[in-house]
Amino acid sequence: MRAELERIDKGLPTTERIAPERKPFTSKEITVKFQSKKLIIPALAVAAVIAAAIIFWPKKVSNLDPNLVAVAVFENKTGDPKLDYIGSMAAERIMQGLEEIRQFPVAPMPSAEALSSGSRERDKLRGLAEVTGAGKIVHGDYYLQGETIQFHAWVQDVIERKNIISLDPASGPVADPAAALEPLRLKLMGGLAGFFEPIIKDFVSVLKEPLNIEAYKECLEGGKAFMRSEYPKAIEHFLRAAENDPNIHIAIIQAAIAHLNQGQYAKADELAQKVEKSRADLTSAERLLLDWLQASLRGDRETALRSHRQLASTQTGWIWNYRNAYSATYSNYPQEAVDRLDRLDPYDEIWKDWSPHYWNVLTTAHHMLGNHKRELKEARRGREQFSEILSMLTNEVRAAAALGRTEELQKLFEDSQRFPPQRGYSPGIIMLGAGRELRAHGFKEDAVRVLSRALEWFQSRPNEEKDSVEYQYYRAITFFVLGKWAEAKAIFEKIHSDVPDSIAYLGYMGAIAAYTGDKEEAVKVSKQLEEDKRLYLFGNPTYWQARIAAVLGEKEGAVNLLRRAIKQGFAYSSIHPTEDFESLADFPPYIQLINPKG
Repeated sequence: MRAELERIDKGLPTTERIAPERKPFTSKEITVKFQSKKLIIPALAVAAVIAAAIIFWPKKVSNLDPNLVAVAVFENKTGDPKLDYIGSMAAERIMQGLEEIRQFPVAPMPSAEALSSGSRERDKLRGLAEVTGAGKIVHGDYYLQGETIQFHAWVQDVIERKNIISLDPASGPVADPAAALEPLRLKLMGGLAGFFEPIIKDFVSVLKEPLNIEAYKECLEGGKAFMRSEYPKAIEHFLRAAENDPNIHIAIIQAAIAHLNQGQYAKADELAQKVEKSRADLTSAERLLLDWLQASLRGDRETALRSHRQLASTQTGWIWNYRNAYSATYSNYPQEAVDRLDRLDPYDEIWKDWSPHYWNVLTTAHHMLGNHKRELKEARRGREQFSEILSMLTNEVRAAAALGRTEELQKLFEDSQRFPPQRGYSPGIIMLGAGRELRAHGFKEDAVRVLSRALEWFQSRPNEEKDSVEYQYYRAITFFVLGKWAEAKAIFEKIHSDVPDSIAYLGYMGAIAAYTGDKEEAVKVSKQLEEDKRLYLFGNPTYWQARIAAVLGEKEGAVNLLRRAIKQGFAYSSIHPTEDFESLADFPPYIQLINPKG
């Protein structure tokens, strides 16, 4: 609820078909079938069919451990048998590094006899997998170019029969092959650690090549902090990761997103411009993520959504679907958001720290669609999972208010009183949000009762709490929604004098002037809002101009202004509920504008 208020006032069943198992026919079965149909096939054709079946029918996969990693001796392609020892040295050093990670098991090097037995396999990597039971094999080779030795390495998923990690070659003097191998070893360590670490697996999957192990450690800590919304700490770790591995541009992008989430738009823009200089070196997924970031900073919601759609279509991870859903609500595609989120498991332990955001976006999308019973159901699921987080209760309050369930609201208000203080949330703010929703959904008498109760709560607070700007701001909004213009005006004038740059404070003063018949003052405020050309305002001044115009009865102008605000970056999900747009409820252009897309 608080998030909705802040965005508004501060601007800021398918059925899966499973094909039955099919087994290859034996040569006897093939003969019987052909005889039963009295078909005459030349012997050569029969032989060709059987041979094709033998060659192309998938070989049975052994019971390999997908989490076990083995390292193959690197293949000597220098043409010099004296350098054979380097292959074993490379394998041993890589094994030592992987064992240090302690994140996945590493198979011991097989004995020479076991390897000799496994070498009968046509596929040597397959033979090593059979001997060790490992589902992942690190393998490579090395070449000689004058006095320089060059190492190549890959990691193969033997079960899936594909390389999952490919690295750029590493070179160095043949006199010191261990030093030449070291950059590759560090990349293999970081690459496999990232592959097995679900918190950052979605992000490292978009990289051109893996993180080195030190950058991986920093990205992991940054990812954990980000998911806990500890953005300053996340920024520190991501920037250190970029220092450890300058080619890891996604770390800088993530640091920029952490700044963005704190409203530090200039800092986010600075980092985005830094990455832009290396655009030619980015992967297609990194470019899409950068495009989203830059579009978000300019308030271009449609481009931001397109970027997230493309990311979600090429990347299957949890986070990409969530981000697609988030952008979809901002651009008025709530059904798309629901469809994306329905693919995810909010109870996945890996994403537990981020699941509250899942419930916030899902309930918002259902609210935008008018699916308030489903919204209430999902809000209750979110609250069951996170009973200690007050924002989960506010999601339930919003849904219950939209349905006019005042008895349920009464209990929810009582529940809110038992929560410890949480920044930005209070029983008064929750009742204010409920009152606005009740009014927006036609329960006006109930709205007045709830809003009056909110005023009583605000009035009962200790004096030191009453002095806070947050207390005064939400109390003033409560007076405003109740139509108590004089009381609201007095507070807004005071806090606006203290914070003259606030768009919301000025906007409310302009709306009050319009409601009280002071058109000259209302137009004056609207002009001030129009002249505000600061960066990163995302259409908020224009949104407030639209509110003032709607109160003045200028319906066409109000809709045009609202449409312009949206184009400048104002979120569709922040338009409702807005009391000042009640005069537009039956106005076709307004209805067309706010109806969900898609």
